[in-house]
Amino acid sequence: MSAARQTLPDATRMVTARDIVMGAAASRDWQPQHHDADHARAMNLPGIIMNTPTQTGWFHGYLLEWAGRNARIGRWKLSMLRPICPGMTVTLSGTVIANQAAAKGGNWLWLDLAITGQGEICSTMKVVLHQPEASIADAAVGLTTWEPSPFFLKNAQAPS
Repeated sequence: MSAARQTLPDATRMVTARDIVMGAAASRDWQPQHHDADHARAMNLPGIIMNTPTQTGWFHGYLLEWAGRNARIGRWKLSMLRPICPGMTVTLSGTVIANQAAAKGGNWLWLDLAITGQGEICSTMKVVLHQPEASIADAAVGLTTWEPSPFFLKNAQAPS
């Protein structure tokens, strides 16, 4: 197993109430802290908060855009540390911490990912990803020319 570290390019965007409410609705999460700001504040939250499936989707989308269209996530573990709320500018980042050749081609990659907002880590994800040979070529190109999809560019603000 190789321990050569590799940093993924960052993706930054502004979180909107629409992102949070639509993510909760899409995952059929009707808990009021995801769509009712008054209820969320009554729970001592800063406002509505992003739910687990939405954060997972953002992490997986970020990773698979970098890894290539044929890559597959084998295992993941999400840790939510701080609420993600509307108006926050968040940055998704990641590091390949180890890789190993897969028995039937391609590589297994172990990655640490993070969502950072307002100078603090909001969530982390540990991922094991299989990257077939074709995707390795995609990702190699992406290391120098990767740009986030329109999803991550929407409402994006340049980091200060």
